[in-house]
Amino acid sequence: MFYRYLIILAFTVIFFSPVRAQDANVKPFVFPVAAPPSPSTWLLGQLYGNTTGAFNNADRWYSAGQGLHFGIDISMPCRTELVAVADGEVMFVDDMGFGSAPHNLILRHPAQGLTTLYGHLYERPAVVPGQIVQKGEVVALSGDPDIVCDSRPHLHFEVRSLDYFTTYNPVDYIDAPWHTLAMIGSFSNAFFQQDLDNPRQWVSLDDQPPVSFGGRRLNDYAQSWPLSGGLQAPTNLILRREPLPIPETMTLRALGYDGCCSRPWWHPTDPTHLSVIDGVPGERANIFDWTISGSLTMVAQAPPPYLSPDGSHQVIFNNGQVSIRRLADGAEWIVQTQGEIPAISADNSRLTWDISGDKVAPGQQDGTIEFWISDISGENTRLFLSQIGGSIFWLDDARILISTPQIGSRATTYSVYDTRDNSVYTLGTWEWIRGLSISPGGERLMFYRVWQPDPADNVIYTIATEHGATAEKMPWFGGWRWRDADSVYFVPFDPSTDVQRLAYYHIPTGETRFLTDPAATPFTIADGDWSVSADGRRIVFLNAGDKTMWLIEEGD
Repeated sequence: MFYRYLIILAFTVIFFSPVRAQDANVKPFVFPVAAPPSPSTWLLGQLYGNTTGAFNNADRWYSAGQGLHFGIDISMPCRTELVAVADGEVMFVDDMGFGSAPHNLILRHPAQGLTTLYGHLYERPAVVPGQIVQKGEVVALSGDPDIVCDSRPHLHFEVRSLDYFTTYNPVDYIDAPWHTLAMIGSFSNAFFQQDLDNPRQWVSLDDQPPVSFGGRRLNDYAQSWPLSGGLQAPTNLILRREPLPIPETMTLRALGYDGCCSRPWWHPTDPTHLSVIDGVPGERANIFDWTISGSLTMVAQAPPPYLSPDGSHQVIFNNGQVSIRRLADGAEWIVQTQGEIPAISADNSRLTWDISGDKVAPGQQDGTIEFWISDISGENTRLFLSQIGGSIFWLDDARILISTPQIGSRATTYSVYDTRDNSVYTLGTWEWIRGLSISPGGERLMFYRVWQPDPADNVIYTIATEHGATAEKMPWFGGWRWRDADSVYFVPFDPSTDVQRLAYYHIPTGETRFLTDPAATPFTIADGDWSVSADGRRIVFLNAGDKTMWLIEEGD
């Protein structure tokens, strides 16, 4: 009987090999959610493959999947209707051998030579094994792996082989504007982990490998970027940019070549220079300095240094010891941060860092985090806050933004601590807040909310960081980057297309202006990867078409 099974399995693999998008030039699946994407329905969460989240937890939660995230996570409220991505047959219902509790569903799609898994469902699906389902037919309701529906509700969706032992990138099979979806979503960190000995591999949403369950780890890197979870440096604030005249026109031009490079970053003060990590497979990658004129200079071996907001000081981490180096004269001194990488204030006068306990599993309550501050010299060290979960960010020379999760709910309180007089004031408390960003100079915050009872509340907000300020709703929704202290560039969220356009919004006046015409200058930002120069006049992005860097800049 065993040998008969092997013969049948071999026949299945040979004659029903998966139909990949590149084979037929068409993607055979629809999206597994009935409703269109929006902050009221669903947004993209964790992508498939070599994500930073999977890398940081490869041995704890993803060891069976070669260290990769072997599906996609789509954030949505519980009881969202899920549909069959193609015609198929129900194979298993609530078979926990596949994981993805509390409920799951596995469909077989013989025409495509694939199976699909719907995980973390709200309840046992009403369909039964052997039932035939049609593309677009509702087959299940989304749920929450923690059951409570106010923890981390999402659909975990997989595309597997017919023998269930291999998973594939759903991006290759689902017809959707993936790069537009990636412009805004649950997570604001970099999507993918970069191997510094093969820096172009597996760093894009449409370049991810199959996963063979039980195989060796694929992302067991000698050194990578960003640093792994516990060593992750705090987010630097952006120095203040004075308000700029409204741009009249924006033009596009290629800057990179030969597929270079993902995640470029601008010099903190020089708007004509940016940096990238690049190299050839098998050799340690280097950092290259690009100018906007196109000249290229190798600067140093990767990974990049951790610098202060103005680039004048470097944070050095070596075998658990932290020191600060002043680049102007090379002076260096040790600071006692218990091995944590500190963030530096805008005027280079102070350090902050946090100390937390062991990482908890997703869905579990965060542990107590201690937040510390000292002079940049390392003197006058003191604990200024201890709380369950949360984070801190410098706003300017002296003020610190504090986020405090409210225990037992999805609400977060944001407050401002002033180091000059130890005063604290609250900005507000909001539920289901996502995508927080701080304006250059720290005078404003911007964020969006999801899944509110009133859809009119599922929008982008901005609020000044002064005492007594109130949040204002934005008249647009999309991905944004700060241009200066008073304005942002944004890409309107249009989930019907990957052809994008750039717009400008001035917060004090409410003026909106479209800066590019998709008919004349179409572009697609890959992987949500774009950033604004130090003077606010240029944007660098990774172009999805040729996977090289392009510039959008003011002028004809």
